[in-house]
Amino acid sequence: MIKAVADGELELTENFQDSINFCLNCQACVTACPAGVAYGQLVEAAQLHIAHHNTIEGRRSLLKKIALDWLFADLTRLRMVAVFMRVYQRSGLEKVIQQTGILKLFSKKLHELSLITPKVSPLKKYLTLNSQPKKVEKGIRVGFLIGCIQDVFFRDVNQDTIDVLRISGYDVFLAQENVCCGSVHGHNGNHQIAITLAKKNIDIFDNARVDYVVSNSAGCGAYMKEYGYLLQDDPEYAERAKKFSDRVQDISEFLTAHGWHQPETFEAVKVTYHEPCHLIHAQQVSEQPRMLIKSIPNIEFIELPEASWCCGSAGIYNITRYEDSMKILERKMKNIAATGVSCVITGNPGCMIQLMYGAKKFKVNVHVLHPISLLKKAYVNEGLI
Repeated sequence: MIKAVADGELELTENFQDSINFCLNCQACVTACPAGVAYGQLVEAAQLHIAHHNTIEGRRSLLKKIALDWLFADLTRLRMVAVFMRVYQRSGLEKVIQQTGILKLFSKKLHELSLITPKVSPLKKYLTLNSQPKKVEKGIRVGFLIGCIQDVFFRDVNQDTIDVLRISGYDVFLAQENVCCGSVHGHNGNHQIAITLAKKNIDIFDNARVDYVVSNSAGCGAYMKEYGYLLQDDPEYAERAKKFSDRVQDISEFLTAHGWHQPETFEAVKVTYHEPCHLIHAQQVSEQPRMLIKSIPNIEFIELPEASWCCGSAGIYNITRYEDSMKILERKMKNIAATGVSCVITGNPGCMIQLMYGAKKFKVNVHVLHPISLLKKAYVNEGLI
């Protein structure tokens, strides 16, 4: 269908758009496909075609215009919005609005979406490089992508990542100018902004002369590994983009390949692991997070049924297709509840937000944590921080 529409053999109908938008783009089909078809690239091409068509027709959604063209294109704006969100949450106004259900008067979906939004990170809490290495420096310089959603909602996870890298003996580079990886734009048809952001990231980390670029967000890491494909026709950036992508690694992938400080003591806790789609399917990283988790003493690890199945977050899928997303999330939360764990571990901010919401919505008593944050807790328990 994608090819037929692109070749002009089929019209770009409402049904075609709905079929493409109904897809999670979780890329489980990529893992399953014996021919190795890169479906993620195909669906992004279809989204680009749809976005171009809707722009010409003047029918591009207001949500995507605001989120993609304005908010995520400039992280200064995102942080500015985060300031207002933080005030709204801390003032108690958010709690009053949610408890009264006043938003239901406008839209039941709007009320539910307000419950999905996590707490904004403290705005004065800056990332630091103060944690001291426990071991001899390994002589590896690591560029760390701070991210956008991760920076606004999970700045503690970013700090945990820096601390784990430093304690394990790595030189960490933090860019003064932090930009989005471009994935939210590339996955939703805004190709040009994605390219602009990719070039900025390549320039930043190339100029810093880092050996690796590390991400603690599955979606960001997967997209940066595609920069070589994204910029393959750019005469100035094609070769640089390919080399850049070759240096990108998920934090669990990097640590298990180059070594990490393994904790010596920790409290007994029962955990399970949910696999982010863009980690297992897009990056083929699956065992590495489990290795980090299992390296912590007294951890009882329980395998999650259907661990590699999508949680329904899928970028902004839980916003644009809320009802479909909730059907997927309900199944995921039932599986988590069946394990009897107190903590579910996952390595992507979208998954973390979705599972936190799922725990409240479906009344599952479970804490959601990034694998690196679990490792950091063990270091704190060990007295390293």
